[in-house]
Amino acid sequence: MEKLEEIIKELNDLRIIQKSMSWEEDIPEDTWNKYFKDNMKLVKVNLNPDGHRHYELSTSVMEMYNGFLGVQSITNLFSESSSPEDCYVTLRFFEMEEVKIISYREK
Repeated sequence: MEKLEEIIKELNDLRIIQKSMSWEEDIPEDTWNKYFKDNMKLVKVNLNPDGHRHYELSTSVMEMYNGFLGVQSITNLFSESSSPEDCYVTLRFFEMEEVKIISYREK
């Protein structure tokens, strides 16, 4: 099994409930040190926003182990009195692919 696929399976099997606004803080320390520390580069945040009544989910993308890892997490709360823990959202990890778009503009 490819390294990135192994990481995705292990992370999803943990069924990590998001408790803080920074999803990185919810990864168990041993897992963080094993897979993320010194092995990832954050390349994009807030992709594919998905609005819900009390919160918004979006995807962050990291480049690691010769591929791209996506994580869907809460990135916005619409109520000042609630926290991510109140939403019972499980972090979701998946493989991403880079898509290059060509555009043109006037000189």
